[in-house]
Amino acid sequence: MLREDLAKTLRHSVIGLNQCPGRQRGQVVGGPFDIGHNSKVSGTLLNCRSLKLSVDRIGCFMKVIVIGAGIGGLTLAHILRGFGVDVRVYDRDAHVDDTGGYRLHLNSAATDVLRRRLSPEAFRALQASASGPEMFRQFTFLDQGMRPLMRIPRNETDDGMLIGRIPLRKILAFELGEELHFGREYTRFTTEDDATITAHFADDSAENANVLVGADGARSLVAEALADGPTANELHVFGLAGRTPITDRSLLPSALGSGPAFAIGPKGLAVFLSFHDPRTSVVDPTTCSEVPAHREEPYLLWGAVLDEKLSSTGDLHSHAIDRFAGWSPQLRRLIDDADPESITSFPYLASDPDNLLPWRPGPVTALGDAVHAMPPTGGRGAATAILDAEHLGVQLAIAAKGTTTLDAALREYHRIVVPYAADAIRDSLQPLKWRSRLDNPVSYQVVRRLLPIADRVLRIVD
Repeated sequence: MLREDLAKTLRHSVIGLNQCPGRQRGQVVGGPFDIGHNSKVSGTLLNCRSLKLSVDRIGCFMKVIVIGAGIGGLTLAHILRGFGVDVRVYDRDAHVDDTGGYRLHLNSAATDVLRRRLSPEAFRALQASASGPEMFRQFTFLDQGMRPLMRIPRNETDDGMLIGRIPLRKILAFELGEELHFGREYTRFTTEDDATITAHFADDSAENANVLVGADGARSLVAEALADGPTANELHVFGLAGRTPITDRSLLPSALGSGPAFAIGPKGLAVFLSFHDPRTSVVDPTTCSEVPAHREEPYLLWGAVLDEKLSSTGDLHSHAIDRFAGWSPQLRRLIDDADPESITSFPYLASDPDNLLPWRPGPVTALGDAVHAMPPTGGRGAATAILDAEHLGVQLAIAAKGTTTLDAALREYHRIVVPYAADAIRDSLQPLKWRSRLDNPVSYQVVRRLLPIADRVLRIVD
């Protein structure tokens, strides 16, 4: 139901903007806006001359600065550029490769945004870099011996995407060119007398714009300044995750050949498992000549939830091996074969779903984890950030056209985002609640017996 509601919202949000016939490379929908040199924004006139903005495609550009070149920030840049809005993205990383993370799941709604907003060449490169649909036909619950307890078939209408964070970031960055600036660490913003916003950087440089967007993650400096405090709280549980290179699929539990799995054991210990194999892609990467694909070698992603914080200087690999002593020899071997450099431990963070975007809509705003941080247990963080970029990009484009004020556009952005972002946070917190209940030996045994029964019922219904 949520997917259908989001699709409806997306369709309604772009009405009127899809009618522009003009299209340029990298511009999927929308065209040049025919507005004058002065456009009413936030109750005042947008002063193009004070920002030294070019007016070659529309009468008066709205200039937008995005802090953070993550998935949401880069997607927003593509959307704004497609609508002819001047946008600049700044990130403290020195290079696009300077990021961690593993395989991401993008649902149908997020994938549809990328399909419509990126150039055909860029979207094809994404497809060539992603695992094929056969890699997510079902979700399986396993026991500690890697035996299936329950299989949940994937919705056949779901045409989402499984892709590594680094390939996704590289492809999103590829066509942005001069709009993207690495090695620029944001520190603060100031509001000028003419209502424009100045972003300040650690190298004492500054950039001025009409709108500043914080896409700088769960510890966002932009969002924390707006909210007068952190927008995400620690959950006092921690992730322990890593990658194991896979050259022989026979080493994997058979269930992983058709989708991710969640293995449960006694004392609340559980591990998420997902085999990422871009070789199964439906697109040949050699056909991606204009925007190159970035195909990763196959690997097993594994991640556990712990109650204690691990030392960053300790041997995380040894800890992971010891943690699963007594589990299936197959799983222990897979963890033993993990790439030690890929193993990391991190705190789980989450925003309060009942208090999202706790500031008055204005020319400084935020998206993604800066607004709605959530633990990775729901697999919805990246997809939700992409949806944010869609809605914010459309609303800013409407304001740039002069159809509405900037304040009104951002109020609408707040109104649209809060419900689905709150749902995503709650969904992501639910597995942690299940895990805490499995810490009880009686509850664990009950669940272990009920899952196979539920599996049989599902198969009868199907």
